[in-house]
Amino acid sequence: MTNHNKTKSSSVAVKSFIVILLLVVLQALGDVCVSRGMREVGKVTLLEPDDMLMFGLSILTNPWLDLGMFLLLIYFLLYLASLSWIDLSYLLPMTTIGYGLNALFAWLMLKEQMTSTRWLGTLFIMGGVLIVGMGGHLRSRREALDSSKEGRHEHPL
Repeated sequence: MTNHNKTKSSSVAVKSFIVILLLVVLQALGDVCVSRGMREVGKVTLLEPDDMLMFGLSILTNPWLDLGMFLLLIYFLLYLASLSWIDLSYLLPMTTIGYGLNALFAWLMLKEQMTSTRWLGTLFIMGGVLIVGMGGHLRSRREALDSSKEGRHEHPL
């Protein structure tokens, strides 16, 4: 690998790390805001037309729901864009680090009770993510396509 390719690969790795971090934070904050908003809205039953109308109005008028949906929309758009250069098999497991952040935010911001079993389960999930993250390098699809066009076949194993 030439120095140019090493620099390019390093640049993609840094960019990917920053994007994954943003994805995790946006998703966790969005989920917490939506949860808080739904607590304010109360129990929803969508069997009656009047209930559906009231629920729709609640969505439009609750600032926590609006903020949460906005954050989750930004998350989804960034997720879509990141799939153009990060392999799904790497991206999806790495974004599950958000489970830990979700649990932390739910405990701190929503005052949810977190049992030791919930914390332990969250830690197991995050441990698995670390294993996935250490298990390989980050490589863009374009680099994979370029290498196959040049006759170089790079295998992940």
